[in-house]
Amino acid sequence: MGASYYDILNIPRNASEKEIKRAYRTLSKQYHPDVCKEEGCEEKFKEINEAYSILSDPQKRAQYDQLGHDAYTSASKGQYTGGGFGGFQADFGGFGDIFDAFFGGSRYGQPRGPQAGADLLMRLQITLEDAVFGTDREVEVFHSEPCPVCEGTGSANKKTRTCPRCGGSGQERRTSQTPFGQFVRMSTCSQCGGSGKIPEEVCKECGGSGHVRVRRKVNVHIPPGIDSGMRLRMEGYGEAGEYGASSGDLFIEIAVAPHPLFTRIGDNLETKVEITPAQAALGSIAEIETIDGRHIELHVPPGVQYNTALKITGEGVRRRGRPGDLLVRVKVVIPKRLSEEQQELYAKLMELEGTRPGVAGAHKKGFFQDVMDKVKESVK
Repeated sequence: MGASYYDILNIPRNASEKEIKRAYRTLSKQYHPDVCKEEGCEEKFKEINEAYSILSDPQKRAQYDQLGHDAYTSASKGQYTGGGFGGFQADFGGFGDIFDAFFGGSRYGQPRGPQAGADLLMRLQITLEDAVFGTDREVEVFHSEPCPVCEGTGSANKKTRTCPRCGGSGQERRTSQTPFGQFVRMSTCSQCGGSGKIPEEVCKECGGSGHVRVRRKVNVHIPPGIDSGMRLRMEGYGEAGEYGASSGDLFIEIAVAPHPLFTRIGDNLETKVEITPAQAALGSIAEIETIDGRHIELHVPPGVQYNTALKITGEGVRRRGRPGDLLVRVKVVIPKRLSEEQQELYAKLMELEGTRPGVAGAHKKGFFQDVMDKVKESVK
């Protein structure tokens, strides 16, 4: 089990947003590769950025806290089916961005460096059973990969040369004259896209872009306890980055389909059982089906009231080794038709209760006729 993101930032689990940001800034400055020369500082810097990217986002942090470190990060262990390029490594934050944030802006006149690929978002619907117990699903991804012919260089001979337009800086300098004086604007080079390099011989397979669009199958591990709206991250399965940069990530947003018998409430599941008035009054044993298809006995206590929730321990959502409970809502069903024997028994019960049954036909005359009868009676 790897160190948790809280341990990496050296903060408690109830740390506030300000504490997270303060810890991140301190550690980033300490382990930034441009400042720290110790061995392993670059890997430490990536870990810090990874931890901050999760804990600084309230939604991701809530999912991380709920699933735990191993379950949250296990999605990155998915595999391609049918080949593809391997060795996916996620870049949890460009060094240039951190340099800008802490050391006063971009390094003027230098290439911006290869850019990581864009992230992708996919929505996946699963059953409630899959959400409770976890599962593995195979999904199809349509994304860009480094061109296999030129190995992502965009050049047929795999060689590049300095961009003649920007001179290798990756930026174009444009000067314009205004009433307030000369104005200089720096923008990304339109010929090399900011990389500072162009292919010596354009690759015919990818047209010099270094990327090709492919369709792949990916095995996704869905951990137990996942819920609608949560996202799994597949590191490196997004769009391909520029030559020398990492690929983006694939985020899979989960939607749990409604179940005909069960409703999820946090880590608990809820279902219902229908009983008769006699069962409610005297108590009984009812048979309940669990989410995994087993049948267990539920003891209904005497005098149970309508809509009471009876608990079956440990038959709820199985998450992180602490299963929730199954709540069974009691529905007392009144029979619409009674046999003669049942009518006699109910009548006897009402007699013992001191109540009177309704008299059939007592109001057949209607309200107007009742008034007229009373008028006639008063005249007499």
